[in-house]
Amino acid sequence: MKIQEILATIDRLEEAHIVLAALELRVFTHLDGPGLSAAQLARKARATREGTEALLDALTAMGVLRKRGEHYRNTPDSQRYLSEKTDGYLRGTVFLKKGNRSEWENLLGTIRHGRNLAAFEGDDDPAFREEFSHAMHERSGPYADRIAAIVTRRPIGDLLDLGSGPGSYSAAILKRAPSARAILIDRGAALTVAKALHRDSRIVKRMRFCPGNLFEADYGENRDTVLYSNILHIYNPAENKRLLRKIHQSLAPGGRLLMVDLFLKDNRTEPYDAALFSLTMLMYTRTGRTYTLKETRKLLKETGFGRIEVYALEGGSSLLEAVRKK
Repeated sequence: MKIQEILATIDRLEEAHIVLAALELRVFTHLDGPGLSAAQLARKARATREGTEALLDALTAMGVLRKRGEHYRNTPDSQRYLSEKTDGYLRGTVFLKKGNRSEWENLLGTIRHGRNLAAFEGDDDPAFREEFSHAMHERSGPYADRIAAIVTRRPIGDLLDLGSGPGSYSAAILKRAPSARAILIDRGAALTVAKALHRDSRIVKRMRFCPGNLFEADYGENRDTVLYSNILHIYNPAENKRLLRKIHQSLAPGGRLLMVDLFLKDNRTEPYDAALFSLTMLMYTRTGRTYTLKETRKLLKETGFGRIEVYALEGGSSLLEAVRKK
């Protein structure tokens, strides 16, 4: 990266703060309709006209809004995805992005002083978990059909989805496998979102929702397939081994483990998304990190799995398929 690109990257922090301010002021929701002047929007947002006009002009310059005369309007994408009045509103994603501004300010302190373990004390916040689950559903869109197409090339049977979140992957799999059934285990707030998202689909009749902690929940026996999606990076190797051994015991001989995650190459600098995700895990988990494919293969072999296959997905993610050794 040349110096001009480095500086441009820093300058994009300004752009990020501009869009985040607009989200906090609900600019895109207020502009849902024929458009407003800066004065009109300032009144709705309870902000100054001077500041609002400068913000709207900056958003227009960035291509996030459109301006005709003195009136501002959404673009098709800001209208569809950022207005709270539309069906396409990215509710969970917006929630997480708005939190990014303050949360990433913790990066320097975390690097200097280590993880803030006090932040992980106490019970999980149901309100946060609900919004987070919506965000995970929105993020899963590009991957769900691809994952389902890969894994349904073999029989699914009895599917156990651990840390299922909104159940997006299980839903896509069940749609392709009419005889399969799924058991979703996660926090209660996440399962509430899953139920709401899939309640109008026929596949919900083949879903069972089981609130529970992954370390304490009963996984059952003779499972055909276990889905371990975006769980690996939350825990350290010892914790992952505990869960992988439980999975191994729950699977029938020859049963499959399906693991979805961001995996690093051995140099730990590629792919790009996975390398940056390492810092996210440093700040937002008690013990988690991003694993290399080599490290993951080692964990799987040490816990009784073999015949490991890797399928590349988008954005640095991959699907690992492993089989319980008899």
